[in-house]
Amino acid sequence: MSVIVIVEFPGARVDAFTAAYQRNAETMTAITADGRSKGALHHMFVENENGDVMAVDEWETREQFDAFFAAQDDIRKVIAEVGLSGPPRTTSYRVIGTADSF
Repeated sequence: MSVIVIVEFPGARVDAFTAAYQRNAETMTAITADGRSKGALHHMFVENENGDVMAVDEWETREQFDAFFAAQDDIRKVIAEVGLSGPPRTTSYRVIGTADSF
């Protein structure tokens, strides 16, 4: 089964994130293509209840995500523009296949 990986970017507010994303649109497209080629199944950005931006990904394995994230210098360059208050934090959850999943 796959894993859901949540990446928290503490202090990354939506306005600053959106501006950095727009300035780096081509880079973000390249990051997406790289992730998909390395096992990413789904990806989206969300805002948590504290107003911080988070990434929600689904990967085939946590190891694939870790290898991708560790090697992705472009991600670090873009998030440096956002002004984080601490390092990104990741948490993963193994997907449990049940009949009611959709």
